Amino acid sequence: MKRGLRLTNKKQKNTEQAPPPQPKATRTSRYAPAPQAVPDVADAETDELDELDEAATGWQQTTIKMAGFTRLVTVVVWILVVAGPLLAFLAVVVAGSSRATPTTRTGQAQTQPSATGPSGFAELYVAAYLAAGEGTEEDLLPYYSELVSLSNKPNSRHATSVTTVAAEQIEKGYWAVTVAARITAKDKDGKATDQGLHYFRVAVQVAGTPAAGGAAEPGSLSPSGKSTASARTTRSAKPVVSPKPSGSAATTAPAAPAALYAATSLPAEVNAPASASHGGLAYGSDRSARNEPVSDTVSRFFAAYLTGQGELDRYISPGLQVAPIVPAPYRSTLITGLRDDQQNPSGTDTDDTVPADGTTRRVLVSVSATTGGQDYLLTYALTLSTRDGRWEVAALESAPALAAGQAGPVHNNVSPAPAATSDPSADSSTDPVED
Repeated sequence: MKRGLRLTNKKQKNTEQAPPPQPKATRTSRYAPAPQAVPDVADAETDELDELDEAATGWQQTTIKMAGFTRLVTVVVWILVVAGPLLAFLAVVVAGSSRATPTTRTGQAQTQPSATGPSGFAELYVAAYLAAGEGTEEDLLPYYSELVSLSNKPNSRHATSVTTVAAEQIEKGYWAVTVAARITAKDKDGKATDQGLHYFRVAVQVAGTPAAGGAAEPGSLSPSGKSTASARTTRSAKPVVSPKPSGSAATTAPAAPAALYAATSLPAEVNAPASASHGGLAYGSDRSARNEPVSDTVSRFFAAYLTGQGELDRYISPGLQVAPIVPAPYRSTLITGLRDDQQNPSGTDTDDTVPADGTTRRVLVSVSATTGGQDYLLTYALTLSTRDGRWEVAALESAPALAAGQAGPVHNNVSPAPAATSDPSADSSTDPVED
């Protein structure tokens, strides 16, 4: 018993003298597993705080922080690399917009008045005027705001076609437009006959920008929302809206006042414009009667081009984009005239050989094309060139070539010219049209 008690006391003594060792914090203690036995909760919390403080100043924790900072810098750098082109594009767009603004304003200031709107309005007005008659005077109100009294029967005549032949700006926003109208009229028995072309001059007042034929500056709107340009006020009780050509500005667009058109009088019938003859062309005498390589190439070219007979590619130069007309409009062709720009005296050029490669010649060709048993005359301007000992069509010209020094048509009036008027289109013609 005494021995056993003595052993027990010794164990207790050893326990009291040797407290359990505390876990030591190491440089990697933050990531080490927690101690298995904790004698006291308060001591454990204190030890954990000590471990964290000690680990925060260690080499391992500093490396982690540096690695995180490196990743952050890398992400920022990649963001800048990806966003760089976008930022550059936005900078170019902003710079271009700032430079384009003065150019746009300058272009607006230099806009020339357009006759398209007044001409279209005048054509509609003349067509309505010719068809109007007693009882249908209100059909003219959208064009001419004053009520008129007509005595002719409605639709006793009408225009089968109307075309503007002259437009003169009398002053800003005020135009004199001459319209040619082919008229069909009915006699007393109701039989319609063709009365030929008649010419009418119409005075048109315009409210709008120069693009519409007016004098208002873009954006010049009054507080009421209407253009500051003057416009006639209708006297009729019926609301009148002037017809506007396609493409005119909307009434709600603040940057462009609405284009309004109004005639200041009824149409006035006038003479046809003066006739004229064209200036000299850059072609010599007719060579169609000569059987030479040029005539042969031209003849075969038009046979393939207009009738589909033969291969067109054999008679054109490489690179020329010309294809036969499909479907073929004619059954046969015949060259009736051939003039070129070679100014050789008539009858002295008998050379039928092909000159050296690269030689060019411009020709004016008259073609008689047959279809449906009828012959129709056509005229074409061509440029020919030589290659491999033969002539080829190098170009199908848009218009015949003028001679040097020809600046415009030549006046060709047979009767004496009448007294001068404000409208140059009112000159006389050889056959004045009677209404």
